[in-house]
Amino acid sequence: MDFALTEEQQAIVDLARQILSDRCTPEHLKEVESGTDWFDRETWSELAKAGLLGIPLPDDAGGAGFGFLEACLLLQEQGRTVAPLPLLSTLIGSMAVAAFGTEDQRHALLPGVVDGETVLALALAELDAEPIAPALRAVSDGVGGWTLHGVKTTVSAEHLAADLIVPARDDDGRVVVFLVPAGAPGVVAERQDTFNREPQFHVSFDGTVVHEADVLGADRDGAEVVRWIVDRATVGLCALMSGIADAGMRLTAQYVTGRHQFDRPIGSFQAVGHRMADCFVDNQAIELSMLAAASRLAEGRRADKEVAVAKYWASYSGNRIGHADLHLHGGISIDLDYPIHRYFLWSKHLEYALGSASPQLASLGAALADEPVGAV
Repeated sequence: MDFALTEEQQAIVDLARQILSDRCTPEHLKEVESGTDWFDRETWSELAKAGLLGIPLPDDAGGAGFGFLEACLLLQEQGRTVAPLPLLSTLIGSMAVAAFGTEDQRHALLPGVVDGETVLALALAELDAEPIAPALRAVSDGVGGWTLHGVKTTVSAEHLAADLIVPARDDDGRVVVFLVPAGAPGVVAERQDTFNREPQFHVSFDGTVVHEADVLGADRDGAEVVRWIVDRATVGLCALMSGIADAGMRLTAQYVTGRHQFDRPIGSFQAVGHRMADCFVDNQAIELSMLAAASRLAEGRRADKEVAVAKYWASYSGNRIGHADLHLHGGISIDLDYPIHRYFLWSKHLEYALGSASPQLASLGAALADEPVGAV
């Protein structure tokens, strides 16, 4: 598979890298992180002005007409700069609305996403259920409406979002995906602490009323809609991890070649060189498996195994690189005025999101066990 970027894709990467790297200096990040929103609104506005928030959306929605692979390239650049932005949830959420939404839903949400006015949140994770098999209950009122009862957890950007994308299960066991306004009656959000200080929320739905007009993909199998969203959200996390791992590794390589001990760069010591070589191999595994999964999904193909492989490497190798970054920096790694700590904290945060390494191996094993003997 050829992962070389086209001229258009390279232009997207270059533009995103310029905006994010110019703005997301350590000093600026520290300033944004000192607030309560964890949201760099000015940089978000710059991405909107450059047309980058609409990269994966169709032309008729005001977007650039690209797709999921280009969204991942944008997320990878966010990871390189550890920019505090609700990019993953908004990109994946808006793509889901574009793919499955009604004309009214598309008109209500997508122009605002492109303009930078609308943020979307993905309410996928639950305490005792897999994201693709939600336990949140949607109780029918018998006349085309439902009330939602249950909890979603680790919901990013709930405090910024116009709407939450909420999978639930109705009285007949059918999966239904709803667009729920963040401030709807019965929606109660409790802030959770995270490794990288990103605000996430434990969101309770206590009789929240939703209607047929709130269903996303009403003419589709809800389970397939959820799978579509979860697959892309998972690979989007891998794209973030790819950028984080690469930038952290390069920052560490710069440090070990400039830091001298016994009149030699510490990078010339064999143990340090071997550790950096391991980081390079791990980094390649993250990026290549992410691109393989993203390319397959961008083509509209099922990618169960590729998604599991990508998230396995993102979790496993992201953890290894993050720890190596800290260890090779030594004592300076705990100085919060020095940037390496952000890459470690982000990698730990993303390691567990939507399934860490072990659950991905279990998912991969189940997928392989279900294949007929001799299947490719």
